[in-house]
Amino acid sequence: MGTLLFTLLLTALVSESSCVQWSSSALKEDAAVYTCDNSDLTLSWDVSKTTGETILDVQWYYEGRSQKLIAMLAQGHLNVMPSFSGRVELTANAGIVINHVTTGEKGNYSVEVNAQTKNGGFVTLRRTASVLVGAEGLMIRDGQLHASQKAVAVFSNSTQQWHVALACGTFTYHDTPPFTLEWTTPSGQSVSSSRYKEGQFLLLLDNPVSGGSYTCHVPHSSASVACLHGNSTDVSSTVVVDDVKSRLTLLEAENQQLKGSVVELKAENGQLKEFVKQGNQTIDSVSTRLRQHLHDERTKQVSFHASGLNNTTPSSGDVLIPTTVLNNQGNGYNPATGKFTAPYNGTYCFMSSLWGQGSGHYIAVYLMVEGKQELYVHTTFGSAGVSDTASLQAVLSVRAGQSVWLKAGGDSNQFFSGSNHNSFSGFLVSYDL
Repeated sequence: MGTLLFTLLLTALVSESSCVQWSSSALKEDAAVYTCDNSDLTLSWDVSKTTGETILDVQWYYEGRSQKLIAMLAQGHLNVMPSFSGRVELTANAGIVINHVTTGEKGNYSVEVNAQTKNGGFVTLRRTASVLVGAEGLMIRDGQLHASQKAVAVFSNSTQQWHVALACGTFTYHDTPPFTLEWTTPSGQSVSSSRYKEGQFLLLLDNPVSGGSYTCHVPHSSASVACLHGNSTDVSSTVVVDDVKSRLTLLEAENQQLKGSVVELKAENGQLKEFVKQGNQTIDSVSTRLRQHLHDERTKQVSFHASGLNNTTPSSGDVLIPTTVLNNQGNGYNPATGKFTAPYNGTYCFMSSLWGQGSGHYIAVYLMVEGKQELYVHTTFGSAGVSDTASLQAVLSVRAGQSVWLKAGGDSNQFFSGSNHNSFSGFLVSYDL
């Protein structure tokens, strides 16, 4: 019942939280937003909701040197704070447009949406965006483009080759800018930059490199995005590429790559040698253990055989004690107690042959291992003078120090008194490592 209630509650909570949520087009958490001085800043926060769900209020905040409220939407009415009066417009249901932002208004902007679900629950959504506002040409450091040839070649995963790289910048965008730089090649062809890295647009030149002048500039269509206006759209920079210098740059990169490959091969060779060394050590260890095992198989030989009985009419629970020891390799059998004590952990085979006679009597014998009954044999006799034989055999796992013996059962045992008619024997089949 408790599990069912918890499941229902969890399902309800998940259902509540999955209704009012950010739309797919909304700015992601900690998104970077760029705009220019005296331009409009659009913060496209939008919330998706279903029928029966209501947005209670929305609050927008600006955090520069201090945090302050920008505006609040409540009961369908937008209330704008005095410092932003006349500059804020509502877009979608939780986004705003702030007109004529200034460079002093860069910083973090956030939104908080409080909503009510159709089941009467409440949901609060929060998101933050980092806004960078650029003045005239401020998105380009010093307001000027600087083109140069990188001293080190760049490797391209797409071509699997080294390329001479030209750099143009430097920009103040934290992430990749919302535009790309264009380059004019010595032949007059216009090509786009290959990538953006650490404030610079890079152009990877095709191989073989064509020497001459390469000029980078912001496309006219992207000038406003880069905070370039009026005559600033003519901002450009040129770098002269030397054929010989370029070939040397490529050769040096390829040489460094070869050196790196040699180092890696040496490291792999060292690892291989270490692996072989460890493998040899393992083989030596296994060989040593195998030799020791074979040696132990030859030296740790255990067997015993004893016959006769010290008492041919034992009572129930008495130990049957064969007194005549014919073999006792390893000295595990004790003729004084009738018990065999295992000298090693291992697998042992035990056997016994018992001969009884006498009208109204029987033979009842247990094979015992450390007090536990492992095997039982029983036979009865007919008229006087009739005899019968009982035998047992077992292969058992015995720990070093454990004892094995024969125990009489019942109170009418009568064994034949001949010295060679009753026996108890055993031997080690294999010892445990």
